[in-house]
Amino acid sequence: MHNHHNLGRYGTKKAKLEAIKESIIQELAKRIEREEDGNSDNQSSSDSLSSESEDDSEEEDCVLAEIGMETGKLLERGDEGNCDDDQGTQIECDDLRDLLDREFYRSREFWMMVHEKQSKGLPWNKAMDEVRVERLIQNYKVNGELDGEDPALVMLKHWPASKQYKDKPDKLPGLEKLVNQFLEIMLDSELNPGNKYELFKDENETKKTLLHYSAEAGFLQITKTLLKKCPGLLEAATERQLIPKKKRAMLPVELALNAENDEVAAYLVRAMRHESVTRLFSWRPEDISNPQPSLFSFQAIIENPKMKKTVVAVLDQMVNPHWPYLPKRKDTYVSQEEKKGIEGVWKTIPEDPLNYYFHYAILDGDGGGRPPKVTLSEGHTVSDNKCFNQRDKSCLNMIAKSNNKEALQHPVVRMLVKTKWKRYGHFFLSLQTALYAIFLLFLSFSLLYGSTKPDPTQYRGAADLWCGFCEIVTLLMAVFYMCEELNQLRIERYSYFSEWMTLFDWLGLLLVLCVIPLRFTGNKAQWTVASLAVLFNFMRIFKFSCVTRTTGLYTKTLAKIIQQDLTRFMAVFVAIFLPFSGALFLSLRSSNQNQELSGFGDVLLSGVRALSEQRPFVADFSSFNWLSMLLMLMYMGTVLVILLNILIAQMSTTYIQAKKVARLEYDVDRILQLTRMERFPFLNLRVKYYKEGEWISEKKLAEELLEFSEDRNPWESVEEKLNAIRDMMRKMVKQMRQERG
Repeated sequence: MHNHHNLGRYGTKKAKLEAIKESIIQELAKRIEREEDGNSDNQSSSDSLSSESEDDSEEEDCVLAEIGMETGKLLERGDEGNCDDDQGTQIECDDLRDLLDREFYRSREFWMMVHEKQSKGLPWNKAMDEVRVERLIQNYKVNGELDGEDPALVMLKHWPASKQYKDKPDKLPGLEKLVNQFLEIMLDSELNPGNKYELFKDENETKKTLLHYSAEAGFLQITKTLLKKCPGLLEAATERQLIPKKKRAMLPVELALNAENDEVAAYLVRAMRHESVTRLFSWRPEDISNPQPSLFSFQAIIENPKMKKTVVAVLDQMVNPHWPYLPKRKDTYVSQEEKKGIEGVWKTIPEDPLNYYFHYAILDGDGGGRPPKVTLSEGHTVSDNKCFNQRDKSCLNMIAKSNNKEALQHPVVRMLVKTKWKRYGHFFLSLQTALYAIFLLFLSFSLLYGSTKPDPTQYRGAADLWCGFCEIVTLLMAVFYMCEELNQLRIERYSYFSEWMTLFDWLGLLLVLCVIPLRFTGNKAQWTVASLAVLFNFMRIFKFSCVTRTTGLYTKTLAKIIQQDLTRFMAVFVAIFLPFSGALFLSLRSSNQNQELSGFGDVLLSGVRALSEQRPFVADFSSFNWLSMLLMLMYMGTVLVILLNILIAQMSTTYIQAKKVARLEYDVDRILQLTRMERFPFLNLRVKYYKEGEWISEKKLAEELLEFSEDRNPWESVEEKLNAIRDMMRKMVKQMRQERG
């Protein structure tokens, strides 16, 4: 048979490989049948197959790569990168020789074993994997069943650290897929009697388990396979070390966090129990005289842009669903029967819990996981935590600045913001807004009244005295606001300048102070400075826009339109406006001078007024020559007809898009306002209003989280709201239950 001569009729490389594979299978089957029947033509068939393999070694190697082996360089005389599997993974032939003996797969014994398994109904890939695993197990037995030679340990410990894979992350996905296929077979084989891998540890000084190596390498699929077959590995820790360097015992999730393996860390966090995750990110007050910070800083994870999925997973674990009348789960069980009974009941619970406990302590804690308040051991009395560092930013503040949209919209974050906002946030922001409105009134009256006097430095009569009082109050409040901004600068440091609103803060306040020396020196520039001071200080009022939901959402939508559409429009408008204005001015010089356009400034002003007021350039066109008329018509058509209509269309689209993200930006604004209040000296709001957590029912969740929007029906019933909140929470609870097995 020479099927390789007919491969031209196949349209794709995949079809070509399928044809070669079928040819090999057919030849192998005939070869085995002839041997069993004692057919004398067996040697001829074997030679035919060998000849075909030699002629098409390039295609055969690609077949081998596609059906389960590694791909990359062709093994004998193929070109670089000429074979790709379905995922595009490429591994060189030299890697294959280090992992498994390639010549074994070429041997007659290998193909006979594969064919035997395939004849029992196994797919081609599965049959090859099982034969390869059997060889690994056989080598393990030959070596005396040494723990250091355990096949699973070799695959997870030595293969990723080999020279072919070390510092080559692009090759690791292919290795992970191969190891996972082998490991699934091993966990169901004679190597794992009584689920021995659940207790198996490396014999070196660290005593790592297979899950430790998988988590450290970032192998997500292998991690899932191990937890499914050996769930006890989740809580297995390494050996504590004292020499040469002191190291504490570590869980697999801790190795994943240290290695910044986001997906693996997120999966392990969700698979753990709520209490175990809380211990990782909370302080350790065992010795109250010298309490230790948390093992891991949640703030550091939030700041790391590589760990966004882990942040969401930790937030998921801060929601503890509650089902009544269930036995309490334990860290350790007296017997296997007790564990099986309690855990079995928990696996049969319904998807919708009656209520949830939302844990806020970690979000409100400092960098070391220390909460603002602690419960005293002698009772339920709550006292301020003397170890709490109030200067540290809260995790809530860092989430607001992390650009992690999924974390910002998490129910725990939204409920904590709602709680703080109702308890003190809205009141203090309303108070600040009222005080700032008074400041603007005093500022406006003092400057406007002073502008009506010949000499604003002279104070005679009741009106002048009232004006002087307003000026003193204005200056005192300006100094107060400057001290507040300096306090924020001291706390936030460089991140303070990332907010564009700080520009209006400082410009407005400094310009108010600049009016004083200019006024007492009689400088007319005081009125220019005063006009700018009024403008910038009134612009600061948008800083308090989130005092109500309506103004907050509207302001955020308006800011998005200005930022995206008006800036682009102005850039294009200036590029068109300046050349047209210059050309029009020069063309007018060749004719009689138009009285309305006597200078270049008049041309610029007329062009802007034509855009804003929709009026003609000039009232009299009699002095315009043909070129001037043509330029004016071109300008009016380009700007007023084309650009202006494009702007209107863009603003409509942006408005629809901005509405979708306005709520998210409004929540960010509220978080920043809350954290700014909490850092205000003497108020101590973060400690005073601290709340470790709260029980929340479905109905309360629906009332708080399902806020009115145009996308929702304003006449929505309570049952419809409950169904919506159940769908949202069910996704999170179901995901945690699945990953816990």
